[in-house]
Amino acid sequence: MNSRLKSIYSTLEAKRLDGLLVSLPANISYLTEAQTRDSYLLVSKKQNIYFTDSRYTEEANKFLNNNAMLKECNGSVFARIAESILSLKLKNAGIEERYLPLAEFNKIKEYSKGKFNLIPTHSIVEDKRMIKDATEIAKLRKAAQITASALEYIKRFLAPGIKEIEVAAELERFMRYQGASGASFDIIVASGPNSSQPHHLSGERRLRNNEPVLIDFGADYQGYKSDLTRVLFLGKINVLVRKVYDIVLKAQETAIKKIAPGAEMAEIDRVARSYIAKKGYAKHFTHNLGHGYGLEVHEDPRISGNEASAVRPGMTFTVEPGVYLPGKFGIRIEDMVLVTVKGCEVLSGAINK
Repeated sequence: MNSRLKSIYSTLEAKRLDGLLVSLPANISYLTEAQTRDSYLLVSKKQNIYFTDSRYTEEANKFLNNNAMLKECNGSVFARIAESILSLKLKNAGIEERYLPLAEFNKIKEYSKGKFNLIPTHSIVEDKRMIKDATEIAKLRKAAQITASALEYIKRFLAPGIKEIEVAAELERFMRYQGASGASFDIIVASGPNSSQPHHLSGERRLRNNEPVLIDFGADYQGYKSDLTRVLFLGKINVLVRKVYDIVLKAQETAIKKIAPGAEMAEIDRVARSYIAKKGYAKHFTHNLGHGYGLEVHEDPRISGNEASAVRPGMTFTVEPGVYLPGKFGIRIEDMVLVTVKGCEVLSGAINK
């Protein structure tokens, strides 16, 4: 049995739980060390059980090994889950309160016949996912490499007259040819005034000369996600754009220098935010400084002014300050960092900054 599954047992014991029903796909993938689909995982010291239907049993048999017993469910999966909890005599079974829909919770409860309790839990698996092991880091490096290659490629593709959605499509096509299974998320290509919207939906607008093009994208490599934002320019860069760009870049550099084991997440956010405020753009930096990335493109930890916990070696998160001037333009520079025992490594390097 793999060490990730074993690590859950002590947590369950401390919380006085007999087992945990895992329903978030990323958590199931983490615990089974495989890319999983349409499944649930029951974790307990007595037995781990993987529930899926006949479409996925052949692939499940290849990766489960002795990590969990496979239970094929071609009827009601919720009836099978309840039957398994009953057969293992698990009195208190934890559920992931953020990820098990109420309708599914009620179905399992109905099949329980009142013989076991479903206990809401929060972040049991996610807390462990925050620290990446060597296998995970290798996949994240590869995802970052594919993303960097795609950025170099798309610089040659950009030209006035091309639509935002065409740039997004070309980026994903290129990344797939480099080994990615797809993009980490819906690619953001925001040109000109659209770049003032932090999460603009790439659309029909055509790129024009003498304006910025903000591109936020990433690659999914074997389930692990990258996330990178760069601002490119067509034609001349005006004085205000150049000024704001330099402010955002300096804010990011200041924050990255602050990252080391023991550094408070709120302080990392504060140094970047304070620099932008000092330059007069406090109200235009409207989101957290960063977020974790791994099996999900947005996961723990959150690098925000409200997060007092400290960073630890093995954590991976983004650093992405931004300044957005409504109706004019926006600048965001985002990189992926890995916390090391001495400081941090920028996995995305210094490309195109």
